[in-house]
Amino acid sequence: MEKQQWKKRIEVFRYIYGFIMDPMTPEQLIQTAFTKYDFKPDQLKVIEYYANNYDAIEKIVQSALPGTWTWNRIKPILKAILFSSYAESVTIHTPKKVIIDQAIINTKKYSDPDDYKFINAVLDKIIAKEDIKN
Repeated sequence: MEKQQWKKRIEVFRYIYGFIMDPMTPEQLIQTAFTKYDFKPDQLKVIEYYANNYDAIEKIVQSALPGTWTWNRIKPILKAILFSSYAESVTIHTPKKVIIDQAIINTKKYSDPDDYKFINAVLDKIIAKEDIKN
């Protein structure tokens, strides 16, 4: 049976969270994803994009931080949600609304209840505007 898309999103963001908490090289991140996990091709695409574009994604996220927020202030779990959400929007072109809705659900489940407002605001700024119609 095929995994549901929302479950695949959770697996990817949790994998990225693990990388944030216990860093490895991008090559190791990709190799581990391909050899030690049962990720599907679309999940691997998101992970590979993240691993190869970490610095660029971080700059994009930083450019959208509200007010006095700094990169160091963001909890690792929120970084993982932002990274995986952005990477999915770029690689498999999931509609913006779907990505943000799932990110909000994950934030409410895995972080403080009010953190979803931050996630919503940042993702709304960084996910391609042309996806709004979706």
